[in-house]
Amino acid sequence: MFSVADTALKYSVLVNMLTLAILIFGLVAMVSMPREEFPAVEFGLVFVVVPYPGVSPAEIEQLIVNPIENELGDLENLDYIASSAEEGRAFIRLVFDSGIEPVKAYDNTIRELSKVTNLPPDALDPIVMRANMREVNPIAQVVLGGDFSPRALGDIADEVEEGLLSVENISKVDVVGKRERQIWIDADQAKLDAYGITLSDLSSMLQGRNLNIPGGTTKFGKVEFLVRTLGQFGSTEQLASMIVQSDPSGRAIRISDLAAVRDTLERTETIAKLNGSQSISIFLYKKGDGNIIKVMKDVRTYLDDYKKGVPGLEVSVRNDGSIDVRNGINALGSNALMGIILVFLALFIFLGWKNALLASIGIPLSLLITFVIAPIFGITLNNLTIFGMIIVVGMVVDNSIVVLENIHRFRELGYCHRDAIVMGVNQVISPVFSSTLTTVAAFLPLLLMKGIMGQFLSVFPIVVSIALLGSWFQSMVILPNNVYQFGRGIKAGDDRTTRLIKPLIKYYQKIIHKVLKHRAIVIWSAIGLLVISFGILASGAIQFEFFPSSPSQSIALQLQTPVGTSLQETERVVTQVEDYVMNMKEKEDIEFVVSNIGAIGSEGMRDVKSSNAQVNIDLVDIKEMKFTQEQIRNSIRQYLDKLPGLYTYKFGRSQQGPPVGNDVELRIKGEDLARLAYLADVVKSNLRKIPGVVDIEDDFDAGKKEVKIVPYHEKLSIAGLTVAQIASTIRTASSGSTVTQYRGEGVEEHPIVVKLDDIYTQDLEILKNLKIRTRTGELIAIRDLADFEITSGYSRLSHRDKKRVVTVTAAVTDYDNGGRKAKRTTQEVTTMLLGNRLGNETGMLGNFEQRYPGYSIEFGGVQEEQRKSYSSLGAAFLLAVLIIFTILASQFKSYVQPLIVMMTIPFAFIGVIFGLLMTGLSFSLNTMISVVALAGVVVNNAIIMIDFINQEREKGADRWHAIVNSGSARLRPIILTTATTVAGMLPLVFSGDPSAQVWRPMAVSFTFGLLFATLLTLFVIPVIYSMVDSFFGKFKMTRFTEHLKFNDAMEECKPAED
Repeated sequence: MFSVADTALKYSVLVNMLTLAILIFGLVAMVSMPREEFPAVEFGLVFVVVPYPGVSPAEIEQLIVNPIENELGDLENLDYIASSAEEGRAFIRLVFDSGIEPVKAYDNTIRELSKVTNLPPDALDPIVMRANMREVNPIAQVVLGGDFSPRALGDIADEVEEGLLSVENISKVDVVGKRERQIWIDADQAKLDAYGITLSDLSSMLQGRNLNIPGGTTKFGKVEFLVRTLGQFGSTEQLASMIVQSDPSGRAIRISDLAAVRDTLERTETIAKLNGSQSISIFLYKKGDGNIIKVMKDVRTYLDDYKKGVPGLEVSVRNDGSIDVRNGINALGSNALMGIILVFLALFIFLGWKNALLASIGIPLSLLITFVIAPIFGITLNNLTIFGMIIVVGMVVDNSIVVLENIHRFRELGYCHRDAIVMGVNQVISPVFSSTLTTVAAFLPLLLMKGIMGQFLSVFPIVVSIALLGSWFQSMVILPNNVYQFGRGIKAGDDRTTRLIKPLIKYYQKIIHKVLKHRAIVIWSAIGLLVISFGILASGAIQFEFFPSSPSQSIALQLQTPVGTSLQETERVVTQVEDYVMNMKEKEDIEFVVSNIGAIGSEGMRDVKSSNAQVNIDLVDIKEMKFTQEQIRNSIRQYLDKLPGLYTYKFGRSQQGPPVGNDVELRIKGEDLARLAYLADVVKSNLRKIPGVVDIEDDFDAGKKEVKIVPYHEKLSIAGLTVAQIASTIRTASSGSTVTQYRGEGVEEHPIVVKLDDIYTQDLEILKNLKIRTRTGELIAIRDLADFEITSGYSRLSHRDKKRVVTVTAAVTDYDNGGRKAKRTTQEVTTMLLGNRLGNETGMLGNFEQRYPGYSIEFGGVQEEQRKSYSSLGAAFLLAVLIIFTILASQFKSYVQPLIVMMTIPFAFIGVIFGLLMTGLSFSLNTMISVVALAGVVVNNAIIMIDFINQEREKGADRWHAIVNSGSARLRPIILTTATTVAGMLPLVFSGDPSAQVWRPMAVSFTFGLLFATLLTLFVIPVIYSMVDSFFGKFKMTRFTEHLKFNDAMEECKPAED
C-alpha cells in the first residue's frame, strides 16, 4: 500500500533538495513580486467619452448620446449603460457582468461603436477606456510651482513630463493646469466689414497659404531634384504680413490690418494651485508589473536632480501611493511577524522548543510556496495579499501540530522512530486532508462574489487556499522527513508541558462527565446564546456598515458655484476657501492645500466646467494630528454653509478599497425634465429630515443661458447656404476655430485660431450682424437668415438604461442621538425612507411609483453594491456548506456525522457577535467574509474529534468512554491549533495602526468565532453526538455511526440456484 510518509523517508535527499528549492525560489519571488496598495482588478467598466466643444447638453444628448446608446445598449453581458450629456462632451459608462472577460467587453464596445456612423462630423473622435485600479487611481501627483510666467512654467512641465515618462514602469502621465501655446488671429469685426471680408474668407486664405506641398521630382540635365512648394509661415511676423487682398487704390491689405496676431497660450479652462499659488499638476500612473515603492523612489530621485538645475522651482509630491503601500505592508508585515512569534510561543508552551521549531518551520515554507505560486494568478504583493497571509499564519501549523502529536503518540505506544513517523502520518492523512479541504472549500466560493467588491476581494481566497494546500503538502512530505532526521529523542512535550497539560486533561474529564449527564441543559444553553446573539444584532447594538472606513491622509472637497459662473469668479471663491483652511484653528494638522479650479475628476472622466472646483487638503501623519478628520470637516462645513457665491459642496469618501459609490444614492427615472427636478427636491427634502445625513445634492442643475439660432430654411436655400455654415461662423466668432497649424522654426505644431476679438463677442447684436458670403458672392447678415432666442437649458442630462434619470446623493456621518454620539448608517437611511422609523407606515418615499405615475426610484451607490455583494456572498456560503458536507460525508461515509460536525458553524456566529460588541466594531462585508471563512475552519477540530470517537467505538469502547477518551486525547491538539490560529491574528485584533483598521473587523470576527467554536467542539459536539446516538438506540436501530455508512465492499450478486 502506497504511503506518502514512507516514500518521503525513502527519498530523504530529494525532499531536502525540494525544501531548499522552495526556500530559494520563494525568497526570490517575494523580493521580486510587484508591490502596490491594492490588487489592480478589472471592474468590468468601459468608458466612452466623445468631446464636442461648445455644444449644449441638449444637443449632445440628441446628436451623440442617443445614437451611441441605441448601438451599445444591447451588448453581450451588459449589466447597465449610464450616460451623461454635458456641455462640450458626452460621457457613457458601460458596466458589464462579472461573467465576461474585461478585454472582450472592451473589444465588443469598440466593435459596436464603430457602427455608429451618424455622429456630427465636427465632433472629436470617441475615446474608449477600460477601468481598473491602476487606471482609476494615480500613484502620485507632482505639483510644480514657483515665481515663473505661465509659459515658462509650462515649458518646465513639458521637460518634467518627458523625464517622468522615462522613469521605468511609469505607464502614462496626466498634466493638469498647463496651457498650450496658440497663435490667435483676433479679428476686428469693423475692419472686416469695411473691407468686405468674412471670418470664413480669412480662415480659407490662411488654410490655403500655410502649406508646404511636395511637387514630385524633376531632372535638370543629369541631376534629379525633389520639387517642393513652400508656403508655411516661418514666423508670426510673416503671418501678420500676409496679404489678404488689395483696396481700390491697389494698396495691399494684410492680416495685420484686419486682426491682431498674438503668440499666446490657450484659453484658461482650469487653474491649478498649491497653497494658494498657481501651479501645474502631473498625475502619475504605473505599469502593472511595476513595484510602486521602487517607481516612486526613482521619481523622487529624478525630481530632486531636476530641481537642482532650475533655481526657484518648487516641487511637491502629494498622494504618494508608495507611502501608503510601505506603511500598510510594514504594519501588516509587523503584525504577521508578531503573529509568527506568538504562534511559536504557543507551540513552545505545549510542545517544547524542539517540537515548536519543527512545527514552526511550516509557517515560512507555506508562505514561500504561496509567493512562488501566487504570481501565476497575476497576484501582486499588496495589503489584501498580506492580510490573507496573516489569516493563515496560525492555521498553516495546524496540520503540523496534528501530525507531530500523532507521531509522538505512536512513540509513546512503543513503536520505533521510523515506524512511529509512518504510522502517525498514515493515520491522520485522511482527516487532515479533509480538514484542509473544508477550509479551502470555505474560502474558494468567495470567488463567486459579484460586483466591484467581488472583483476586489478575489485575491484573498486564492492566497489563503494556496497557503493552506501548501501547508498540507509540507506537513505530509517535508515535516516527516525533518522529524526523521532531527527529531530523534524528542518527546511530545517536556516535563513542564506535561505538568501543564495533565491537570487540564483531568479537569476537562470532570467537566465532560457532568456535561454528558446534563445534555438538555447544555443544548438549550447553546441555543439560548445563539438566539441572544441574533437579538443583539437585530437590536441595533451593533451597527451595519458595508465596507469599513479608514482614515486617509487627505480630505477631498468638491465645490460648485452657480452654473455659468466664470472661471475667475470661481477662483475667487476657492481662494477664500483656501485662505480659511490655511488659517483655521486646525491648521497645524494641514500640510498642503491643492486646488483645481474648472474641473472635477481624473483623466478621461474629468468634468470640465468653469463653475467646478476641487480642493484637496493634505494632512500631516495621523499619529501627529491634534484634531480628527471629522472635526476638520465640520469646521470647514460651518464656513462653507455661510460662504457667499458657493452653490453646493461635497466631501469625497475616505476609505481604503475599491470605489463603491456614495453612501446614499437614489436614482429617479422619468422623461419630463421639470418633473424630475421637482421629484429630486422632494427626495432631498426628506433626506434633510434625517439626522446624520449630510452633503445632500443632485446632479440636475440649471445650465447656462443659451442663445438658440433657428435658421430660416427657405432663405438659406435661396442664398445657397447651409445650417452648418451659419453654425461654423458663429462658433469661429465666439469660441474660435483652429484653421491650420503653426510650426515656425521648430518641430512642434501649434494651432492657429481665428476668432473675433473678445470685445465683440460680449454683444449679441454684433453676432447677429456677422456676415456670411452667399454663393453669388454677396454678403448677408446672419440676422437675415435666422432668428435668435435666449433660453435656459440644463448643465447635465443623464441617462440610465436609455431613460432620463436624476441622481440624488448624500453622505452619512455622526449625529447626536439623545446626548449620545452615534454613527448614521446607509441601512438606517434606507429603512427610514422605506420603513416606519418616522411614524409613516409606508416610509418617506413609500408607494413612490403610485404617487408619481410614470416615474420610478431606485437605490444605487453603496446600497446597490451591498445588495450585489451580500446576495452573492450568501450563495457562496451555501456552496461552501454544501462542499464541506460533501467532503465530510466522503470522510465519514455517513450522512449524519457531517451534520454533527457542521453544528459548529451556526454556533461560531455567537463568538462573532460578542466579539464585535466587545470591540465596538460594525457588522460589515468583512465580517460576512469571516463568517463564510469560519465555516471551513471551525469544523476542523470537530472532524478529528468525531474521527477519534469512531476509532474508539470500532475498538469496542462504549459511547461514554469513547467520547471521554477521544476528548482527552485530542484536548491538547485542539487547544493548540486554536491557540496558534488565534495567536497569529492577535496583533491585528489589537492593532491601532490606521493602515490595518480596514481589516481589523475581519480578524476580530474570525478570532472570537473560532474561540467560541472551539468551546463547542470540546463540550457541545460530544453532547450532540451522544444524543443522536441515543436517538438511534432508542428505536433499536443499528448504531448511527454504522447505520448510514456507505458500504465499502459491494455485495456480490449470486446467480439463482436451480
